[in-house]
Amino acid sequence: MKILWAFAFTVGFSWAVELSVSDVLQKALENNREIKAMQREISAGKLELKSARGAYFPRIKLEENFTRTDIPAYAFMSRLNQERITMQDFDPNKLNNPSAINNFETKIGLEIPIWLGGKIQAGERLAKLNLSILQRENIRKKEDVALKVYEAYGDAVLAKMAVDVSKRALESAQEHQRLAEETYKVGMALLSDVFRAKVYVEKARERLFASQKDYETAKKALELVAGTSLGDFDVADIKECPAVELKGLKETALQRREDLKAMYERAKLFNEYYTLELSNNLPQVYAGAFYSLNSKDSPFGADGKGYMLMLGISWSFDTGLSTLNKARAHLERKKALEERIKGMEDLISFEVDRAKADYEKALSALNSARERIKASEEVLRVMRVRYRNGLARIVDVLDAQTELDMAKLEEVKALVDCWKAYARLKHSVGTILEEVQK
Repeated sequence: MKILWAFAFTVGFSWAVELSVSDVLQKALENNREIKAMQREISAGKLELKSARGAYFPRIKLEENFTRTDIPAYAFMSRLNQERITMQDFDPNKLNNPSAINNFETKIGLEIPIWLGGKIQAGERLAKLNLSILQRENIRKKEDVALKVYEAYGDAVLAKMAVDVSKRALESAQEHQRLAEETYKVGMALLSDVFRAKVYVEKARERLFASQKDYETAKKALELVAGTSLGDFDVADIKECPAVELKGLKETALQRREDLKAMYERAKLFNEYYTLELSNNLPQVYAGAFYSLNSKDSPFGADGKGYMLMLGISWSFDTGLSTLNKARAHLERKKALEERIKGMEDLISFEVDRAKADYEKALSALNSARERIKASEEVLRVMRVRYRNGLARIVDVLDAQTELDMAKLEEVKALVDCWKAYARLKHSVGTILEEVQK
């Protein structure tokens, strides 16, 4: 039965596809909910830009009006527009006391904005800036998701490597149990040593089971970040902590961070808001063309017809200076945002410093853990030799094994921590997508 279970486990494990962090990131960029939401925002921004550009084009207007009146001026005008005026219509009695008259007026026209104080141009520039801001924020959102993928992938790698360490620890514990049993048989050890070794084996088996469950949970967390099911998969082991050049990172971050660039462009928005507001106090030049049909009997009739061309200019000024003060308020908001931008630049520099320090600490911890493994392996070797010769207790061997297991787990954790610190450093600089997609 054990052989069958082991075979099933081996076959099942072999079916699992090994996914690299780049594989998972690609799926996350395609399926992550936050990225999909940002793509919708960008689509909306593109439509807003099309809408702003559409304001340059004439507006076509179609109207159909019905009137019935016996007011002398309007009654005469309706008959005139219907081209039904005769000499009898100039009879003073008819002019002063006309009968009620119906009129169906059909009008089609063009309204053409020539210059509206720069309002249309400012609206287009605003839409362009908003779209550019959304695109930059989308890139930063992808970088945020990439960091989450890196961290979730690192957690999965840590759990997987912990399973491997636990398996080796169980094998070592079983070997210690065998040693205790052999030593007991030749009268060099106590029966209690055998029982202690058995207890240690059961604890090692329990730790292995817990590690396997942790790995399953870590893979589910990785799927959550990716936004899709990854099927039956395994993560690839991390062999080494990536090296990174630590010089010039702050300067690179201030040049590359897309969220900082988005803030710079947000400041430009207020210049356009200022222009847009002032346009209400500037001349408005417009033109139009209309063609009218008039009928006494039905809509779209053509008893009378004619056209009208128009060109106009209007200029109004707010004597209470409300428009001017509102425009100046946008400039003050720009200055407020510029202060926040300076604060963001300082924050980015701090984030780079912190990430760099975390990377250096993690790298140091990794080197330290590897040295402890070498020392622990030597201690365990000596204790096993001494135990065989009756110069040490089984508890000394088990303690040495525990120290070695802890050192191996600490090495795995330090390696993953260093890997995560590397990812956070690249994220703080704004180059994490380049690193993952190499």
